[in-house]
Amino acid sequence: MSSSSFPPEILDLIVDHLHDKPTTLKTCCVVSKSWVPRTRKHLFAHVEFRASESNIEMWTRAFPDPSNSPAHHTRTLSIHGIPVVTATDAGVESWIRPFHNVEHLRLEHLDRASLVPFHGLSPAVRSLRLSHTAAEVFHLVCSFPLLEDLALIAPYPESDGDEWNAPLASPRLTGSLDLRTFRGPRPVVRRLLDLPGGLHFSEITVLLANDDNESLTNLVSRCSGTLEFLTILCLPLSMVSSTPATGQFLTVTRGYRHVSDCFS
Repeated sequence: MSSSSFPPEILDLIVDHLHDKPTTLKTCCVVSKSWVPRTRKHLFAHVEFRASESNIEMWTRAFPDPSNSPAHHTRTLSIHGIPVVTATDAGVESWIRPFHNVEHLRLEHLDRASLVPFHGLSPAVRSLRLSHTAAEVFHLVCSFPLLEDLALIAPYPESDGDEWNAPLASPRLTGSLDLRTFRGPRPVVRRLLDLPGGLHFSEITVLLANDDNESLTNLVSRCSGTLEFLTILCLPLSMVSSTPATGQFLTVTRGYRHVSDCFS
C-alpha cells in the first residue's frame, strides 16, 4: 500500500495552529525532517539568553553553521546580563548576526558591554528595550531605521555635560517612549532632542524626579503634535537613589487627566 502524505500547505496550517504549544511542536520535530522547518518558525520565534556564558556556548554548539541557524526565525530576542559581548568579540558573527529578522530587541543588564555588535542587527527592529549608559545607546537606536517603540532603563545615566556626536540620521520614533533612569532623565532627554529625525511619540512614560520638570516640558513640547498619552511616575528626591516602593502616577491623555497611587 502506498503511503499518503499531507500537501505542504495543509501541514503548514496544522503546525501554525500549534504555535503556542511548544511541547507539541517539539514532538512534531521528531516525526519527520520535513516537519522541522515549519516548527522551528514557532519554536524559535522568541529566543532569550540569560546571565550565563554557557547559554551562548550551548547555542553555538547546537547551531554551528550561521547560515542554517534557526535564529532567522526569531522575532523577539532578549539578552539579559551577558557580560562577554565586546566590539571585537571573535565569535560575535556566529551567534548574534544570524538574528537578522528580529522585530523586538531587549538588551538588559549588560554591565557596560559594547553595543557595537548589535548595531543594525536587523532592519526590521521596531521596538528596543535597553538598560545601558546614555551616549552609546543612541548610536544603537539610530542603526534601526524602522524603530518605533523605545524603552530606556538606565539607573546611572551620564552627566548632562558629557559631549557626544549626534548621529546624522535617526528613525522617526512614532510609537512609545518608556524612560526610567531613576536619577533624572535630563541627560537622556537632551540626547533624544538632539536626534536629527525628530520625535513623534504617541505615548510617553517617564520617571520624573522633582527637579526634572524642565526636561519633561521640553520632551512633551517636542512631541506635542503627536502625543496622545502621557504617564509620569513622580518621585521625591529622597527616593531617587533607590528603586521606589511606592509612588504616584500622573496619567494625561488628550481631554483626560487622572492621578492615582501606584505600587511598583
